[in-house]
Amino acid sequence: MKTGPGKTERLHYDDPLALELESTVLEVSAWQGAPSVVLDRTVFYPESGGQLGDRGTLGGVAVDDVQVDGEGRVHHLVKEPLEVGATVRGRVDGARRRENMALHTGQHALSRALLDELGAVTVSSRLGATACTIDVDLRDLSLAQLKPVEDRVNALIDEDRPVRQLFPDDAELERLSLRKPPPETDRVRVVDIAGFDVTPCGGTHVTHTAQIELVWIEAVERYKGGTRITFSAGPRARRALMEQSKLLRDAATELTCAPPEVEAIARGLKGKLDDARREAGALRGQLAGALAASLEKDGDVVAMIDADVPLMKAVAERLATGSRLVALAAAREDGTDVLITRGPEGEVACGDLLREVAKAAGGRGGGRPQHAQGRLPVGVDWVTAVRDGLKRLD
Repeated sequence: MKTGPGKTERLHYDDPLALELESTVLEVSAWQGAPSVVLDRTVFYPESGGQLGDRGTLGGVAVDDVQVDGEGRVHHLVKEPLEVGATVRGRVDGARRRENMALHTGQHALSRALLDELGAVTVSSRLGATACTIDVDLRDLSLAQLKPVEDRVNALIDEDRPVRQLFPDDAELERLSLRKPPPETDRVRVVDIAGFDVTPCGGTHVTHTAQIELVWIEAVERYKGGTRITFSAGPRARRALMEQSKLLRDAATELTCAPPEVEAIARGLKGKLDDARREAGALRGQLAGALAASLEKDGDVVAMIDADVPLMKAVAERLATGSRLVALAAAREDGTDVLITRGPEGEVACGDLLREVAKAAGGRGGGRPQHAQGRLPVGVDWVTAVRDGLKRLD
């Protein structure tokens, strides 16, 4: 039950590295049905601006999420309610906070570099639990085009520039060269990466660019007329790159080569595989021709053959001439693969015929008037089933 309103003082605005403090419980409330606690002040960052909320503990009780309502009250979602008026010690999950700080400042730096290097304007960004994305207004960007952007940001990290988080007054705000317009609010908070980017933002950020560690652009894709860039930074990027490095080393061990040689060997193996597939395709064509010749006769062809589904299709294509109906089946351990097709002058509705056969045999199947496929039980008498199905359709 709510016990009275109270706006939360958010200490993370001034000190993103502060992870502990004592606070007073102003009210016990709820957020979307989950119990929550509102404090007089907090170091916990609530989810907003594309950044996930902090986690940690309050008075020894787990904080699973943090949200802020329209009145400025920060809701700490807890497993157990705390007493109103109680003084509690809060502790933020420091590893999660530092990772989110690196990701958020990394996003700011990438958005600035994208604008400076390519003229790409950031439309939106999201810092998710497993993936971070930036959507820009330029389409068809490639990883190769984004390499100078990634290099510029990592050079910025090496320069270890200070990052300030401040609340300028109106006159100061007017003088700042902001990357995007400020929100319409009484107090605008600005994040300033010295000499590089100045942007309105309420999130948690590093205090020096070296704390980002590194930024890695993982992937690009077309998205809503522009490009979506997936990236990582800080501890998350380090973990991902170390995992990829391990995979590369494991592949090199399997191929008995050095890691730098894996790409060339893989290309060679792919070339051999492509050659083998082409050869297999040619042999399949020869086998299909031989099977079709063995089944060739006047009139319709209804038969059981020893073939997989692709080979059955190839055989059927060779036999389906004129008005001929071709109905082939192949037995498997767990069922019977079947297909029915017809020549260009044929009149039998293959889909209807197979549905009729499948219904009577206890199987499944269907398709278009020209071609149908399905699966029937083991041991089905295919020739009789097709004959009886044709009679029922007549």
